Amino acid sequence: MKKEIRPDYDLKVIGKNLRELRKKKGLSVEEVCQYLGIASERTIYYYEAGERVAPFDVMFAMMELYDADLEDVTGEKNAKLFYLWRTDEECEEWLRMICRTANPPVKYEDCLNEEGKFIGFNR
Repeated sequence: MKKEIRPDYDLKVIGKNLRELRKKKGLSVEEVCQYLGIASERTIYYYEAGERVAPFDVMFAMMELYDADLEDVTGEKNAKLFYLWRTDEECEEWLRMICRTANPPVKYEDCLNEEGKFIGFNR
């Protein structure tokens, strides 16, 4: 099954939204760094300025910390993640890799709902 080509997202909008989400939760940049295991606060400022893209595991962790979904981060209604995988097996292997490389690692099976769909990390 061929997947659709991903949309482009505005990094400045994403950065602004990340900053607003952090402030809404009452978190300092230092607290976010501690949660993410990031040594430099400047890294968070780069993300919030839209000057750098957070790696997917960092972005997912920030979304969890901020209780945010993709629409909250992108600012786009009905935002969806689209990937270029050629098969569902490639998609599953990528999601398994996310679980293995999480800090701490997470069991893939623990990230699935009752229908077997990936729902994210439960921390």
